[in-house]
Amino acid sequence: MLGKLLDGRYQVVQILSSGGFGETYISQDTRRPGNPKCVLKLLKPASSATQYLQIARRLFNSEAEILEQLGNHDQIPRLLAYFEEEQQFFLVQELIVGRPLSHYIRPNEPWSETQVIQMLRDILQVLDFVHSFGVIHRDIKPDNLIKRDADAKLVLIDFGAVKQMRTQVAVDSQMPATVAIGTPGYMSAEQAQGRPRQNSHIYAIGIVAIQALTGLLPTQLTENPETGEVIWQDKVQISPRLQAILEKMVRYHFTTRYQTASEVLRDIEQLTVPVAPTQATSRATVQQVSFATSKSTKMEDIQRVSNVPPSWLIPTLKTVRYVPFAGAAAVFMFKDAADTLIILLGVALIGAEVGLFLLRSAYSRIGRDYDAVFAVVFCLCGILFVFQDKYTTQEIQTVEYLLSAAAIFSASNSILLRLKLK
Repeated sequence: MLGKLLDGRYQVVQILSSGGFGETYISQDTRRPGNPKCVLKLLKPASSATQYLQIARRLFNSEAEILEQLGNHDQIPRLLAYFEEEQQFFLVQELIVGRPLSHYIRPNEPWSETQVIQMLRDILQVLDFVHSFGVIHRDIKPDNLIKRDADAKLVLIDFGAVKQMRTQVAVDSQMPATVAIGTPGYMSAEQAQGRPRQNSHIYAIGIVAIQALTGLLPTQLTENPETGEVIWQDKVQISPRLQAILEKMVRYHFTTRYQTASEVLRDIEQLTVPVAPTQATSRATVQQVSFATSKSTKMEDIQRVSNVPPSWLIPTLKTVRYVPFAGAAAVFMFKDAADTLIILLGVALIGAEVGLFLLRSAYSRIGRDYDAVFAVVFCLCGILFVFQDKYTTQEIQTVEYLLSAAAIFSASNSILLRLKLK
């Protein structure tokens, strides 16, 4: 396969992996300037018989449709092309430059609690997006999480075993309706039985987190012979609240586990909220003291807590952030209004945008609810309105149109982001 030109365009230059479901290569796109590299995946049918080719073609088209949708997320590789050649099926995806998470999770080198919490946040946000499309990955493990060199974000790769919940691949009556796909140790009980669910992902991510905390492979952990629960708590010293989250993530039975990634994220965010003190020294206090063994770790904890915005702030911003849109619409509709109205609108824009920009800088957690770029745009437009006497009438009208267009664009993008990432 090395050196072969596929689809008259993609030249194979390196073999990445080979397995029962297919093979993965690095190829060059010979039709683009500089021949950029990309990932080329071959889906191998189990047989050349007509019925198997039909099943493979259905799997292939289904995966292509899923990847086209999921590729809109920054932490999932984009689908560049897909094609069939000589009864073989190929997918071309964006090449992610980085190293797998397994390179950083090393035996007997446990991570700190802070590192694990950050990893959980990063992965769960991607998983929440994946779940919004009703998709099950079925092979989440450190090897399929690439830490991208450009920004150190974790990218979820290898959707070769994806399964949409609302559809099921039909096979002949002598074969099971679904098969167990995944990696031992990271598979939940229901997934091992060929019945994966969305919260099977949560189990896998919980196991990855436990692996990072303990420095042990999942296969090195023991199970309770009566309940089937994984035993790991005696190998780490972490806060009781994080321990409770991980225990719920890796529950043996899916009904007692977290049901959605957003549920886990909500509890993870609560880890930054300090626990109310009690008169007696509790186990939580002892473990929190043992966790903060270094001055730097203590400072990080204090910084995270101080960065939590007041409970009333985010609901208020969700309303106030639309003031610029209303102001832009008013300027557009009442262009012939008195200069005083224009000046008032300009002052309102400047005040709202500077205030929101400063709040976003102080509280990073509200960053998803506000776009700093548009804060600057609206603020500059407000300044132009205040000093309108310095400009001609035509310039003011041009600014009005630009402001209205920016408002519409910003509003539509805000809605799209909420639909995709919330």
